[in-house]
Amino acid sequence: MRTSGILLAIMSLPSSTGIGEMNQAAYDFIDRLHEAGQHYWQVLPIGPVNAEYCPYQSSSSFAGEPLYISLQRLEEKGLLDCETMGEMDKTLDSGPEDPALRKRKALRIAFRSFREKLRSDDDARLHYSAFCKMEESWLDDYALFEALSEYFGDKNWTHWDGPVSRRNREAIATWSVKLSYEVEFYRWTQYEFFDQWDRLKKYAHSKNVELIGDIPYYTAHESADCWANPKLFQLDEDGALVFEAGAPPDAFTEKGQCWGNPVYDWNAHKNQNYRWWIDRVRQQLRFFDAVRMDHMRGFESYYVIPAGTEDANLGHWEKGPGMELFDALERELGKCRLIAEDLGYLTQEVRDMMAKAGYPGMKILQFAFDTGEENVYLPFNYDTDNGVVYTGTHDNDTTLGWYEKAEDWKQKFVSWYLREKAEIPQWRKEELFYSGYEQRPEADAILDAPNAVIGLIELALSSRCDTCIIPMQDYLLLGSEARTNVPGRAKGNWRWQMEEHAFTKKLAAAIAEATARYNR
Repeated sequence: MRTSGILLAIMSLPSSTGIGEMNQAAYDFIDRLHEAGQHYWQVLPIGPVNAEYCPYQSSSSFAGEPLYISLQRLEEKGLLDCETMGEMDKTLDSGPEDPALRKRKALRIAFRSFREKLRSDDDARLHYSAFCKMEESWLDDYALFEALSEYFGDKNWTHWDGPVSRRNREAIATWSVKLSYEVEFYRWTQYEFFDQWDRLKKYAHSKNVELIGDIPYYTAHESADCWANPKLFQLDEDGALVFEAGAPPDAFTEKGQCWGNPVYDWNAHKNQNYRWWIDRVRQQLRFFDAVRMDHMRGFESYYVIPAGTEDANLGHWEKGPGMELFDALERELGKCRLIAEDLGYLTQEVRDMMAKAGYPGMKILQFAFDTGEENVYLPFNYDTDNGVVYTGTHDNDTTLGWYEKAEDWKQKFVSWYLREKAEIPQWRKEELFYSGYEQRPEADAILDAPNAVIGLIELALSSRCDTCIIPMQDYLLLGSEARTNVPGRAKGNWRWQMEEHAFTKKLAAAIAEATARYNR
């Protein structure tokens, strides 16, 4: 079945708190997706973000980000009220530098109300207890980890009080009692997150919209994952990194990248029959209908750099688990709906693993014009329908920004390809979004940037790939100011938010018309 969807991170939804959440804007976005004839809403990872709001450096592979909890929904539940929020605003100026500050204080106010509610509401108490019991395999570690991180001033867990950093059983029991209020607060944030997410997912399904998630290949060193399962990672006896993850020089960064993530001890995972990964994928398939597997090539071989060197050129490749892991996933979970992020340099061994796994790979149109007509990302070179085509991803510039910065020869290549190869019909111009071009360019002419973006969207929709996903920024014809992430840049990413009412009914109708034309 030919389908299409839109990529928009939860954090990029409109919100008065400064970071997107599961508020009415999320439901409105689903309504617009339905009106636009879209089958999918793809998001970035929804786990806890780091201080820079990066969802790929999460403190838990199983938890949800509390900042995505809707304050509006908490008010509807009677856990917050306008008067309390107003008084809080008088004493707290979150400012543009930290949109999370007000949100975290509001969550603590709501938690106090929730604790009061549990004293008199038997149903709420039973429901909450059932949730905590069901998720205890990861929830207790996560909640205590967050409470300890706060107590020790966000120091890395290797610098906590010795016994608890090494997870001494008596120390765990002692600190669990000492920090019981904070531990319970973090348990409650997950209870509330899961409840709000389940409601959002149910609503999406009622509108025939499915959700696509994202599993980061790595987890953060500063995470409950590493603290609770240190033997699953290449750490020394004190828990410090022996190697860190990264990437050699590539299309994104000329000098390569040092990510700072711990690398896996795959032998330890194998000895546990890949239980941690099975549980991780199961959890994400609970949240989503399908999941993008980040850094797919890392399962065949992954790049490791000596910890602390900050020089990606000193790294080397090590073998991953290959098909053993995916066979284990299928034995336990059945055939999983996974999308393989297979970008970058791929060896024949990676291609063979991809073929055996059978997961759809990714085709990025912004990569299609870096070389000549043999480029594998050019649609006339696609050799299978089993793929997901994008104009760009969260790691790319917006397509408008990319095209405006492209060299003259590359802009000419795009214009020539759209004119001669894409066979895109001409259609009348619509406000904000329209199909085709006002006029066909001459043989050596360069399309203006908005027309090039529209043409590339049409090219993606018209391709043979079963699935087409377009970033929301591209449908809005936004430039580099709306870019989500710049790989290798430590600060300033993950901050873009869509303006309220930007996704209009008229735009949805135009997208629906283009979607129907290409039988998606």
